[in-house]
Amino acid sequence: MTTNAVSDNSEIIVSGKDMFGAPFSETAHLLFLDKSEFSFSLFRPVAEHQPLQVSFEPQRTNHSIEGFVTRVKNRLDGMQTVEVRVLDGTNRSE
Repeated sequence: MTTNAVSDNSEIIVSGKDMFGAPFSETAHLLFLDKSEFSFSLFRPVAEHQPLQVSFEPQRTNHSIEGFVTRVKNRLDGMQTVEVRVLDGTNRSE
């Protein structure tokens, strides 16, 4: 991934299953954004090769992106940096 500027206050909602198979939906902080991939920091442990759904506008639940976890890096602060490749963008009718 190349470096792409993202504001410090970029919050997203990430939904899917964690590495133990439990469903979750929680707020994460966006680190990198491109047309085909993005990354974010997350406390919830997720596994590589898992699908996730991401909403880039937490106040609007009708727009989401389907992604596939390509890489997970554990950090010393207890969080993970999760890299995701975009699979599909959907805009559900309100």
